[in-house]
Amino acid sequence: MKILAIETSSTACSVALLVDDKISCIHRILPLKQAQFILPMIHELLEMNNISLKQLNAIAFGCGPGSFTGVRIATSVTQGLAYALKLPVIPISSLAALAQSAYRDLGWKKLLVGVDARIQEVYWGAYEVSDKGLVTLLHQEKVCAPQDVTLPEDKEWYGVGNAWEIYADQIVYSPLKLDTRRLPTAEGVLELAKIKYLNKEWVEAKEALPVYLRDCVAKKN
Repeated sequence: MKILAIETSSTACSVALLVDDKISCIHRILPLKQAQFILPMIHELLEMNNISLKQLNAIAFGCGPGSFTGVRIATSVTQGLAYALKLPVIPISSLAALAQSAYRDLGWKKLLVGVDARIQEVYWGAYEVSDKGLVTLLHQEKVCAPQDVTLPEDKEWYGVGNAWEIYADQIVYSPLKLDTRRLPTAEGVLELAKIKYLNKEWVEAKEALPVYLRDCVAKKN
């Protein structure tokens, strides 16, 4: 099994490659430069693993929500490669990838993910870790005002994402711990995509679409 993953929904440019059970990743902070570096980084990662694009079985990508430009970059690169190579595509929530990364590195199993959506709004999702070590979404992801986020009744949750810092005075909840600096990674995308590939939960290139959550992207007054 050989799957390439792409994640550019934040200030990071992140690519990862699964070859059988081995995952390798290149993750760099490149605000506003993802379009310039994403293809060279993919080439670098493939060379590191002595793999060609033609050997891939699928492509996974962080489909958002996140930076509108960043999400479009990951989507367009994924669509282009998938069309050319006739490969299936596995869209993965960027919020879920962020939660998966926090679980992998910190061991947190109940995660409230909040990412700044600009214009005084937050991208929000609650995740719990399954017995298989993968995050699963509770309810649904949404975009809303910080004071309108859906909070659990119990206090056994951890907070992940920059919204916890930016809107600290508006999100009225005290998680066990916070990680406000963490960004979504292609490695997190890949961990979630692997099981979807095994279950044949993929789409065609033309169905690989960005997820914005916000219906109107025009600037509000």
